[in-house]
Amino acid sequence: MSDELAHPAECELSEHAQRKNSLVFIINTSVSYFVAPVFYVGILHAAILSSHGFSDTLANLPESVYMWMLPIPLLIAWLWPSGRHFHRILVTSYLCKASAGLGAAALFYFAPRTWLAYGIVAHAAVIGVTNGVANMCLWELLGRGMTQARRGWTLGITFGLGPILAVFGSCASQLILQGDFLGLIQVTPLAKPWCYVVLFGVTGPAMCISAAAVVLATLPPDPAVERRGSAPALVEGLRQYFLNPLILIAVGGFLLTSAGGNMILNNMALYVRDVTGKPAEEYAGLQLALRFGCKSLFGFVLGWLLARHHAKTPALATTLICLAGVIWALVVPGEWYLVSFGLAGAGELYYVYYLNYIVGCSRAERVRENTAYTNVLQMVVGFVPLAYGVISDYHGIRASFYVASGILVIAIGLVGTLLPRQSHTPLT
Repeated sequence: MSDELAHPAECELSEHAQRKNSLVFIINTSVSYFVAPVFYVGILHAAILSSHGFSDTLANLPESVYMWMLPIPLLIAWLWPSGRHFHRILVTSYLCKASAGLGAAALFYFAPRTWLAYGIVAHAAVIGVTNGVANMCLWELLGRGMTQARRGWTLGITFGLGPILAVFGSCASQLILQGDFLGLIQVTPLAKPWCYVVLFGVTGPAMCISAAAVVLATLPPDPAVERRGSAPALVEGLRQYFLNPLILIAVGGFLLTSAGGNMILNNMALYVRDVTGKPAEEYAGLQLALRFGCKSLFGFVLGWLLARHHAKTPALATTLICLAGVIWALVVPGEWYLVSFGLAGAGELYYVYYLNYIVGCSRAERVRENTAYTNVLQMVVGFVPLAYGVISDYHGIRASFYVASGILVIAIGLVGTLLPRQSHTPLT
């Protein structure tokens, strides 16, 4: 969205080059979706640490560390702003992802148990940095490397195919860990530690495929070798962002929804052991399948809401969906409890629709900058998974669900009463 507003519709590249850029975006995003059980740091990492006897606090640490890495991609963009660094940065990012996956696989096989927590947390840190860098570069390719018409076609194919591949990846991880998927497919599960070796190890060759695909990408010439902003421009951008009341209200809803609806996912995964009587990791693949399947389904509904109503409606709807997921987790027992992960997955689209509102409140020349500030502000809620873990250890895991519900109710009140229906740019 931000790139579409920040750049003109036309592109100076040939149609053939644009088709290759489109192919790179589709392949690399889809491959990342396929290995989402490992790259979506949280549920699987927490379940593995919990199954090895670590506390709920430590089980939530990988996701917090992942969030704390968010500013590093912005630092990389500041240090190497020129388009001539594009290929080098993106390929390095994918190779680091591959190395992290292969290193984690080796750790599961060779290292003693006492090293496991360090390895899982380190893997989360690497993925936190490289996911941000890869997304930053791929969106630059999308914005500068094709026309607006081809950009729309590329996004349609990518985010139609991607969640489906994520469901397949989640199904595969469920079969590897448990040997059963919804009673429809049954195989012999892999023994420990081989199940973890395969899950993390497969990300190595997957990311090598993505790195190889980058060779096909082409960016138009970058006339500004150094695009580093001046200090006055940076201060003015920050002033416009933090003095815009509509942006501040939308950011408040964005962060509260993230804290209450997204950061509680780890504890929801750990609670599976209480409501089903089985280890949480046995349902990790099914959780992710429901998460991505419902995200794809609700994506069409939320898009329709945006088209038929106004920018506030789908943003507020995502917070309501998140609240429904947490309430479901509190009141529904047995395997039906797992539906809460589908609702939580649909609620994860809060990122798209709150960001859409913030973009609508931004001047055209500040869209990309304001998007970056919003992403970095997610660090504010980076401590929340750890806090939920502490609440769970001392007061029981259901207590963390009540806290998450309260946060989401506050978000609904804030957005519902203070945010106008339609976003608009400031007059001055």
